[in-house]
Amino acid sequence: MALQNYETVAQRIAKFWDDYPNGKILTELLENGGNYWIFKATIYGELTDSNPIATGHAHEVIGASAINKTSALEVCETSAVGRALALAGYHGSGIASVEEINRAKTRQAEPAETPAPKKIELPKTMAAVTQISVKRYHALITESKTITELMKAAETIANDTELQEFQKDLLRGIWAERRSAIQDGDAPL
Repeated sequence: MALQNYETVAQRIAKFWDDYPNGKILTELLENGGNYWIFKATIYGELTDSNPIATGHAHEVIGASAINKTSALEVCETSAVGRALALAGYHGSGIASVEEINRAKTRQAEPAETPAPKKIELPKTMAAVTQISVKRYHALITESKTITELMKAAETIANDTELQEFQKDLLRGIWAERRSAIQDGDAPL
């Protein structure tokens, strides 16, 4: 992969603004999964356009590279913009940006084997949930009717310094199920 065939996101943005001085680039955080980010970028030719020229998405895992240990959110947003601009025609000979190619090379150079994650024993029943003092958080999650309410519940749980990691892991699973139900329209109102 010859890097001279690829453009940086900054180069793509500069070309876009030259062509569309009244355009707009919107970014949207689609998901914060606790250890990862997903962004969407949408490119418009004019401020008043309702139909975009292109969209792009990006996913970054916190700590997956040196830069992602401190700046995964920013890297994710920039990558989404770069991909959207590439799909709008702002690229060299490839869709990936120089930044994405460099990250891929760094990841390929890392050891292939990673230590197995520590196995956590989780309670299997609601009775066990009650016994580990997370019943109130279970109710907070299952009674959430909107994604906004669910996000507030997640923030409350994350800020509880007395919860053990296995308790938080259990609640994350319940939270994910509830989020799916709300998104799919299966959640009771």
